[in-house]
Amino acid sequence: MTGPLTLIGLILTAFGWASQEALGEVTPFASAQVLVGLAALAAAGLSALVRTGRRAQPALRGPMVGVIIRAAAALVAAGLLYAGAAQVERPIDWTFEGRFTLSEASLAALSDLPEPLVLTLYTDAGDPRIRHTRRLLDAFAAAGRRPGRGPVEIETRALDAYPDDEDFYGIGSSNSVVARVGARWALVDRPREGSLYEAIVSLGHRPERILYAAVGAGEGDLQRTGSEGYSGLGAALEAEGYTLRRLPLAVADAVPGDASGLLVIAPQRPLPDAALSAIERFVDGGGALIAFLEPGTNSGLEGVLAGFGLASPDRWVVDPASLALEGETPGLSPVASNYAQHPSTHGLGDNRMTFFRRARAFELRKAEPDDRLRGVVFTSGDAWTDPAVLGLTPGALPAPPADARLDYHVLVATAEIERGAGRARIAAFGDADIASNRDLRALYNLDLVLNTIHWALEREPAIALHPKSGGRSLNQFPVPLERSLQSLYGAGLLIPELLVLIGGLVWLRQRNA
Repeated sequence: MTGPLTLIGLILTAFGWASQEALGEVTPFASAQVLVGLAALAAAGLSALVRTGRRAQPALRGPMVGVIIRAAAALVAAGLLYAGAAQVERPIDWTFEGRFTLSEASLAALSDLPEPLVLTLYTDAGDPRIRHTRRLLDAFAAAGRRPGRGPVEIETRALDAYPDDEDFYGIGSSNSVVARVGARWALVDRPREGSLYEAIVSLGHRPERILYAAVGAGEGDLQRTGSEGYSGLGAALEAEGYTLRRLPLAVADAVPGDASGLLVIAPQRPLPDAALSAIERFVDGGGALIAFLEPGTNSGLEGVLAGFGLASPDRWVVDPASLALEGETPGLSPVASNYAQHPSTHGLGDNRMTFFRRARAFELRKAEPDDRLRGVVFTSGDAWTDPAVLGLTPGALPAPPADARLDYHVLVATAEIERGAGRARIAAFGDADIASNRDLRALYNLDLVLNTIHWALEREPAIALHPKSGGRSLNQFPVPLERSLQSLYGAGLLIPELLVLIGGLVWLRQRNA
């Protein structure tokens, strides 16, 4: 009985520990696994002792006791080693996507601080979230000790011992963090790497960059909440140091001279000729233009982009490798994993995809010999474009039309052009939903959108992979990968665990036969 109990104890303990490390927190599943495993190991030890006491000769009992003592000492040493490893400056991070390994953007934010950063964690006794948050704060502290970054000090305070802090900062509950730089502070009531990053960035000093967003012709609204709005993009841009201003292009005849860039998100109505001329003059003068288009609309912005070499015929991208969304025609939601080498696609690749919901493609033709045009995000090689997919039978993948060209079609394009008054940059997206509240944090959409805007406004040093919601674990839509992984690392481990147990018990039985 000793052998099977030992095997069961080792397997249960190992799976429980692996589940805990992968999720970065203690779960009921992991706790139960470890407790049952330790109980099995204790039972195996007792069984061995009983059998030894019954069978061993008196002369052999002393050496056997010595073996048992050494085994116990080894277990204690292993426990102390594990505890010590957790205290080192850079402990091993076993979690999916490095949940406690800071992203490039977070590390860069620490370099921009004018004074030391103080992160104070407010707690109530028994709050199980504290362990996770403290480990994340320790990662910031470790990063602050590296050369070139400002120091980071970590404090932990009990809420009931600091009632004045609770009132001053407006702390609503335990597991809240106050970030302070000098006299400035920001409250983070749901501390994850992403929310801490935004708080830290808000405390840094950055030169003002004014980004005008077009309004008045049904463009995407950076202040509108809800799934169809773009307030998430607005908040992300402000966190990155941009000052956002609204520009009613429908009645304006020029882009203000203090503009670092112009953002136009999928106008639903045709822009007047005066507005289109204002955009052209702005680009001719060296201004940065970021444009989002949608299939099925013609605002006149398409003609402006075509004049600079970024033509986008009004055809829908159909990609058989896309996601099949419920209630929508298959093939119309490309998941892109094909990227050109370009600053806007920094860090993206086969395992870091972006999601487009109904898109149009770009055809690049230089308007001037010195223009530099680049397709930076592509569909799969089996995609085509179709002018009339909306009238097809729901649930059926459209058949390629007679003039279809199966190829890697461009979903995002960039251009660097010079027309005499300065070198301008243009970034054009064939889909506006990628930046909407519904889809901005799907896969790596946020990274692509923000980094493309940084590139257009010549802020390459700000380009980085950004922290995800819930740490670096991906907040996926339409596939909720983080929740799926939590299930896998939790109860989902039962099936492989049972298989290992059964295999081990069968091996023991055959070995003892």
